[in-house]
Amino acid sequence: MKKQLLILLLLTHLGSNAQKLTESNYGMVLNGNFSTIHSKFENYVGRGMGSFGIFYQRPFSPYHANRYLNRLDFIVEPSMNWLGYRDNTSDKRYNSTYIDMACYVNYVPDRMSDDLRLFCGIRPSVLTYSKTSIIEFGTYKELPSDTQNLNVNGDLDFCGVVGVSVNMGSVASLELKYVHSFTNKITATAYQGRPSIFEIGLRLSAVRLKTKMVDEEANLVAEVNKMAQGTLLVMLEEPDEKLIEQLLADKKIDDADYVRKLQEQTNRNIIKEFRNNFDFCKVEFFSNNNAHKVNRGDFSDIFLDDNLLPNPSVNFDTANYFIASFIEDVSQLTQKMDYGLYFYDHKFIQLGKPYNSTSNGMGIFAGGDPQNYIRRIKTSGYFPEDFRKIIKKTNARLQLARISVN
Repeated sequence: MKKQLLILLLLTHLGSNAQKLTESNYGMVLNGNFSTIHSKFENYVGRGMGSFGIFYQRPFSPYHANRYLNRLDFIVEPSMNWLGYRDNTSDKRYNSTYIDMACYVNYVPDRMSDDLRLFCGIRPSVLTYSKTSIIEFGTYKELPSDTQNLNVNGDLDFCGVVGVSVNMGSVASLELKYVHSFTNKITATAYQGRPSIFEIGLRLSAVRLKTKMVDEEANLVAEVNKMAQGTLLVMLEEPDEKLIEQLLADKKIDDADYVRKLQEQTNRNIIKEFRNNFDFCKVEFFSNNNAHKVNRGDFSDIFLDDNLLPNPSVNFDTANYFIASFIEDVSQLTQKMDYGLYFYDHKFIQLGKPYNSTSNGMGIFAGGDPQNYIRRIKTSGYFPEDFRKIIKKTNARLQLARISVN
């Protein structure tokens, strides 16, 4: 029985590999190249140029018992390639543009990973443009006719390619290759044919990029839907006792009383607007004086009711909650201090999108009045409408995030 189970698991694993190996892959390729022309002629200096192309990749066959056959795939890669070098004795610069149609065979040494690939192939190409530039008054200008440039548009070239590819994640792979031209007829005094080059490139998979984006979206939607079944703990601010003590010391009794009433009214506005405009999940409230208890997971005697009185009857899933507060904080999105609605995980670490957004900020000017930034704590506060707008926007964004676009 154990042997049968082992065989079944092995076949299941191989079947999953077979599914993966039969999948097609396509995307784009960006390359930088450097001519090796200087290795044969001292008067020539290679120049760094580049290429752009697209590719289609597919395995030769699905899973096979022979691991060598199993780990082979092919790539077809049309591209546009710019090549060039300079003659340092005559101050001439040669540029050519080719349309390439490369075909590679890839070998993957590791049966369990695609991180490393060795490849070889051919690269037939056709010359579409060739020019000679000469330096005049400090700048290169195109030379209308050059007896040394024997290239003609439409000339064909044939190259062999060998290289290595290393994955840099699920989407991109880094490639290093040598492209040897078999039809190169360049001499020390004549430019005819295509020089051999070294290339370093980045291969980007559109298929894997799409898969990555779909997977990330699916994970985000699942997380948001899980949060929707949990509880949001909203932290309310207590009056600034240091400010009140200073006002009392200055015998500004009315101002101290106003500060207390202003913060109380602000908290009531926040509670009211959450109750009326936030239905993404269950909401409970606590004071920032108990933030240290929430941080360590102690929820005893911390909750407040809608009248800011102790509420000992609160029950919620302590394994599924997050925290929010209208406070001044440095937004991870804008990297600047702002007053607004900020969301945090259970360790008071800011959450990313869709919870926090630039639209969560209320601005440093209460009610849109710049003077209120100076007098906000003592004489003014944000209006109920300010809180209502932010809460409604946030609720709509979180509700929308629960729906997958795929």
